[in-house]
Amino acid sequence: MGKDLKTSFESRRKAQKRITECRLVFTTCIGASLGLLRGEKFEIVLIDEASQQIEAMSLVPLVKGCERAVLVGDHVKLRATIRNHAKLVNFDISLFERMYGEHDRPEVCKVMLDTQYRMHRDVCSFSSTEFHGGVLATAVPDNSRPLPPSEFPWPASTANNGGRKVFIQCSNTEDLGRQSKSNRGQANLCRDVCKLLSTSNDQKERPVKPSIVVLTPYTRQIELLRGMLLEVEIFSIDGFQGREADIVVFVTVRCNEHKEMGFLKDLRRLNVAMTRAKAGVIIIGDQSTLSGGDDEVSAAVWKRLIGSCTLVKLEDPMA
Repeated sequence: MGKDLKTSFESRRKAQKRITECRLVFTTCIGASLGLLRGEKFEIVLIDEASQQIEAMSLVPLVKGCERAVLVGDHVKLRATIRNHAKLVNFDISLFERMYGEHDRPEVCKVMLDTQYRMHRDVCSFSSTEFHGGVLATAVPDNSRPLPPSEFPWPASTANNGGRKVFIQCSNTEDLGRQSKSNRGQANLCRDVCKLLSTSNDQKERPVKPSIVVLTPYTRQIELLRGMLLEVEIFSIDGFQGREADIVVFVTVRCNEHKEMGFLKDLRRLNVAMTRAKAGVIIIGDQSTLSGGDDEVSAAVWKRLIGSCTLVKLEDPMA
């Protein structure tokens, strides 16, 4: 309305009238019970990203006269962010995930959109096999996701539509003594990888500059990388869910004698990280820590992932 509804009674009255007359209301779940929407009823409720919020939040719009509800989400991606003590009682499990995991009921229809339009099929294959029972199909033609010309040594097998997942070994130990982790050796290697990716080996001028994003699970590593890479986007995995890039460089950070995996135990984060790239994924990490880590289930998945990647050797930079 262009005015503060708290101070303008006339504007608030007009706003209330417009809401009463409209057929579609866009709001957060909590917002469905606040302010101008407090007295509104909703016959049909469509909740997007329903798997990334706690069940109580989904219930807010559903108890306001809802007759039919559509919940959209992905229960093998990130859950809601809550405090650790709440996880002990499974408070992070969404209404979407709970209902999707229950036995079939006549009043609940489960539908999986089983075709993706983002990733090259070689990038998609890991997520499909590990998290979706092998049924996630790819509608993207292989030739529509070419690797941008660069000096990075992509495997020769990329010509045969393979080799889009690369693993680079880095044995530099993570920095010790702080809760949030960082690894300068992996950061330096990431800097070199991004430089190679940004340098074209094609004599012709690139028509479109490829999008490159660096993902890492630790805040300290993000801060370290942002001081080294000024022209590359750097995000946490959580912060990049729902977005995409041509090339994803995944800096795993963890490399230690006790093989502690930390955030890398969370397979949902791994699924998110591996499904952001359209053309290719480059993982920088320590194979011993990842595939032999302190969590057997997660380590087994990482071992399969590394086994599905092509190993590319670059010199470990120490400075």
